[in-house]
Amino acid sequence: MADGDTLLRLEMEPVDSLFFRDARPFEAASRAASGLPMPQTLAGAVRSLLLERHGVDFGRLGEQTRNGASFAEALTEFGTEAAAVAAVRVRGPWFTLNGEVLAPTPVSLRQEKTEEETEKQDRNEHCIFRLDPLESPLPGWRPEKPGMLPLWRYGRETVEAAPDFLKPSGLHCFLEGGVPEPCDLAPAKDVYEFENRTGIGVDPKKNTAAERAIYGIQMLSLKPKAGLCAELSGPAIALGPLMAGPILMKFGGEGRQVIVRAEQRHIDWPDVPRIPGKGRLVLLTTPAWFNGWEPSGLDPVAAAVGHHQAVSGWDLAKGGPKPNRFMVPAGSVYFLQPDAQVPDALVADEDASVGWGSFLEGNWNYV
Repeated sequence: MADGDTLLRLEMEPVDSLFFRDARPFEAASRAASGLPMPQTLAGAVRSLLLERHGVDFGRLGEQTRNGASFAEALTEFGTEAAAVAAVRVRGPWFTLNGEVLAPTPVSLRQEKTEEETEKQDRNEHCIFRLDPLESPLPGWRPEKPGMLPLWRYGRETVEAAPDFLKPSGLHCFLEGGVPEPCDLAPAKDVYEFENRTGIGVDPKKNTAAERAIYGIQMLSLKPKAGLCAELSGPAIALGPLMAGPILMKFGGEGRQVIVRAEQRHIDWPDVPRIPGKGRLVLLTTPAWFNGWEPSGLDPVAAAVGHHQAVSGWDLAKGGPKPNRFMVPAGSVYFLQPDAQVPDALVADEDASVGWGSFLEGNWNYV
């Protein structure tokens, strides 16, 4: 965040179900499924809204970028306020539940696996487990990089992935080096569900159903107490339209919209101090592109990395799909030495400006 920038927290309330998909063509007789909102989708929605309110001609903007001008250069002819949009930085989005911001559950957390879900819910004992590095390698251990240590826990319980999201109380505990309670986690079913819908194309000349134009679509529907939030920073003259009051914003595909409310405050992530003697930990809260599994500039002692996510998108200025990139997912954890230095950004500045690679720091100890 640059000196003099305005910081905004955005709360987004969907007007209807939402739709997020990749850049593959969507045609009649096909079926498209929504995924979860990605940082570049939110950044594109915010930028489009701000540019529209500042009177930017999108056709002219696209023409200039296709002729080689950068985004910032292309905006200069539309005035000072429009040009300032190029300096707006977006972080998020994240889900909220009952007004609390949810973090992705760290990959290094596990829960006890039981035969029946109801049996698990009725239990009172602690059934969340944390994986941390061993002090020495195991026989036959083959790390991704020489010197890396395996993640481990002691116990005989059969475990599985923990619920999808971590509430602020559980996030604070994890970043301190502790193990969250089961009530500190929230499954995806408490936050959203997917709705299946069927549509029919319309012949614009006859104003009737077009032949062979039936299609299926799966929409993302948030639960009543769930929402989305994000954080923006940038010049006040660029962010003015958002600060004027609640506003409708197109978000995702199929013309879906959200009601956006902005406040001049930051997202209340846990502020966990460094604990002397403990290792340093980095938790991704949004996906990141590292051209592999490891952030440049870090030398991890160990890592818990989820399955890579293929991310593309549509480039409006160039009129074609963006290159496909395989992102390290949110929730991935990197365990560092106690004296490790963590840079302000783990990804290239262009990616960081649209929300990729957001992270929090915490503590860990050997098993």
